[in-house]
Amino acid sequence: MPTDTTDTTEPGAPDPDVLEVRQEVAAGPARVHAAWTDPAELARWWWPQLPGTTYDVDAREGGDYRIRADQAGFGVHGRFVAVDPPDRLELTWVWEDGYVDGPPERVEVLFAAHDGGTRVVVRHHLAAPEAGEGYRQGWTDCLVRLADHLA
Repeated sequence: MPTDTTDTTEPGAPDPDVLEVRQEVAAGPARVHAAWTDPAELARWWWPQLPGTTYDVDAREGGDYRIRADQAGFGVHGRFVAVDPPDRLELTWVWEDGYVDGPPERVEVLFAAHDGGTRVVVRHHLAAPEAGEGYRQGWTDCLVRLADHLA
């Protein structure tokens, strides 16, 4: 399945405070959703290049998550706002250790059957639009690793 990573923060995008990145994945929506909510799965594709990263995930509405890369000196945590398998996740997003300062952000992840696999759409609601380029690169890299993991 061809890689389709698309950023819609280009000129003309509807909302500059929302970064949207898409990726086609060669697995069904239920399988892809599980890869986002199972700590053992996350460890294989989220930050695999950072040994010793911990993945604590309580994937239910109101449940907390924390992904911590002590070796790199940062992590991210938040709470699941919605868990609707196999279609959707919504969570709050807070960087640890001042990696990116600011209020909690909101991330939506949508999973839709597409061309024999799944189209994953990440919508990151930015507290600081100037951080969009960094997030675009991070989400793009992350989604490519997800696609490779599920290929």
